[in-house]
Amino acid sequence: MAKTLMEDDLNRRLVALLQQEGRMSHAELAERLGVSRPTIIDRVKRLEADGILAGYAARVAPAAVNKPNVAFVAVRYKDNNEAIEQRFIKALEDEPDILEAHTVAGEDALMLKVVADTPAGIAERLRRIRALGPMVTTRTTIVLETHWEKAGPSPFPAGEAAGKKAKK
Repeated sequence: MAKTLMEDDLNRRLVALLQQEGRMSHAELAERLGVSRPTIIDRVKRLEADGILAGYAARVAPAAVNKPNVAFVAVRYKDNNEAIEQRFIKALEDEPDILEAHTVAGEDALMLKVVADTPAGIAERLRRIRALGPMVTTRTTIVLETHWEKAGPSPFPAGEAAGKKAKK
């Protein structure tokens, strides 16, 4: 049986390096991983084609763009209408200060990550969120301090460090 792309140790180490520095050149990746540049180019293309590397973007600190207030907003619908829910989710996507939206299990339907310049700005975004969908309620948790954020899940099995070689 053939290995999947992420069962390959070189691919996992490649993904881990790209998570640390997405702008690293193919030449530098090849040097760090001890393989040829064409090997890296081929691996990156395959990882992109398979959807493992979903894109490249700059991570911007909210405070750096004068939006240091971060909140997580749980959204509930009072009416269970899938068409309305899909329109609501699409409308949320157009809101620039809503950074993430996740459908969740439990009493809440969605979990959003929202940023703003002030606590009053968070309140304004909450009013806009509630206005986007009929019969929507929200519950908000304000972030007091962010200790760290990761660029994505580790490509390594739980407990295995990025620098360790996989056992054969």
